[in-house]
Amino acid sequence: MESNRLRIDSVDLSKILSEEDFSSIPIKKFKKGNLEYEDGSLTLYVFKNGKAKALIFEDGQEFILYFLQKNNIIIPETSCAIEFTEDSEVYLINAEKFATLFSYKEFSTSVIRSLKHRAELERNIIKNLVFKSCKKKVTSFFIDIAKTQNNIINGKYHINIDLSVKVLSSFIGSKRQTVSTIINELKKEKIIEKIDKNKYIINNMEKLDALE
Repeated sequence: MESNRLRIDSVDLSKILSEEDFSSIPIKKFKKGNLEYEDGSLTLYVFKNGKAKALIFEDGQEFILYFLQKNNIIIPETSCAIEFTEDSEVYLINAEKFATLFSYKEFSTSVIRSLKHRAELERNIIKNLVFKSCKKKVTSFFIDIAKTQNNIINGKYHINIDLSVKVLSSFIGSKRQTVSTIINELKKEKIIEKIDKNKYIINNMEKLDALE
């Protein structure tokens, strides 16, 4: 399964670092709903378990950059907050510890690859916001999820989107009502079909991709 903003692939660091290395890394526990901001230190957050979302807040609105889960890596900074969507445990690796752990080639390669991938995701987010219409952002979201999940039954993509319209709107940077209207139009034209609470069938992938 390919990585995307809903599910970012990461290397399991427990398979790279020794138990001794991990025993020296502090773990911080977060409750569901906790918000975490940069505290002035350069700290690498590595998710041991749980889930969260990386957010940007502006004028009372939120924009979801991507979701985080086990083994995902992020360095909090001033423009981005982390909101925990379930109780979580996170390894906190400070800059001083970087020097020691980066002597492990596999560790340094995995971290750099993860941060590079995060930068690529964010550049794609910017391109979508600047160059795509709201309808194209919605259709691109459906297509990306379909290709990532790759669940094809009788020649049609079946997708599972465990997001409310409100969260999806924050995810693609559009108003809730606009996104809801576009999804209803797609269902009315039978391009997509809702078969359960979070489940859809894409009846016509080519037509979906051609919409602007």
